[in-house]
Amino acid sequence: MSLDLPLEQASLIQLQQTPIDNVLHIIEEGLVYLPTYRELYYRWEKQQWKASEIDFTLDREQWNAMSHDEHMMRIYGLSAFFQGEASVTDTLSPYVIAMPEEEMRLFAITQQVDEARHTVFFARFFNEVIGLDRGTLEETLSEVRQYMNSDLQYILIESLEEVGERLRVYPKNLATLVEGVTLYHVIIEGTMALAGQRGILENYRQQNIFPGFRGGFTAVARDESRHVVFGVKFLRDMVQRDHAYAQTIQAAIEKYIPRALSAITPGQEQIQRILAAREDPWVTPRFAVDSLRKKLKVVGLNMALPEIPPQPQF
Repeated sequence: MSLDLPLEQASLIQLQQTPIDNVLHIIEEGLVYLPTYRELYYRWEKQQWKASEIDFTLDREQWNAMSHDEHMMRIYGLSAFFQGEASVTDTLSPYVIAMPEEEMRLFAITQQVDEARHTVFFARFFNEVIGLDRGTLEETLSEVRQYMNSDLQYILIESLEEVGERLRVYPKNLATLVEGVTLYHVIIEGTMALAGQRGILENYRQQNIFPGFRGGFTAVARDESRHVVFGVKFLRDMVQRDHAYAQTIQAAIEKYIPRALSAITPGQEQIQRILAAREDPWVTPRFAVDSLRKKLKVVGLNMALPEIPPQPQF
């Protein structure tokens, strides 16, 4: 796999019109040929972008032309991403310290820089486009959390903090690190986030709305393609060192994935409205499960995952 694909170095303007499936294909290729940790670091060097350079002028004009119902729908859809980026930024430090090899540690440090940039990107969009700015970032995030369901809060806040604290206290406990990478890189980034990004970005691109946001959010997805490939490689390496870690990964999947899938599945009333519109309400959780299954196969696990309803026949 070449590390010099055009998409690898596309600008924010170019990414505005890039189909999100093109970005997700980077992960598919990465799972076929798992790069080394150093190669992932080099890829990070090539893919730099600046949250401060995004022009949200047209995004703000389009937002102001939307109805209150449209506003609420989009705030609910994006709040989990904003809080999620802040949560992963805040909880990654123990992972850096706990990594058993220096090459792993070097890449993990670059990831923390990525997560901070993603948080600033969302803060700018919420402040300058949506108009949600409560003075400090902490106060803004406190309001954002009101738009998240209990499953999202459990996965993105409570679980990340709990595992991160265990890792901080016992940094030499590799089983905790394996559980943490399973939660952080594979479930949150590789299952929930990428599935949600896929739906939002494709919808926004088809509607030709929020160009500044599309460019930045696609760059976020490109960053997270690196993180996900790192997580899968790390877990595979750990299982190859000691197959007992496969049980740790499976236990983490069984613990967290039901709540993670519930978090990204529409409620029953929403499902009925979506079906009435002759659309598929399970497209995001179905994509998430299919994506998770592929990653686990590369890690070396073949386990039962929750069943998602098939695509409805209208």
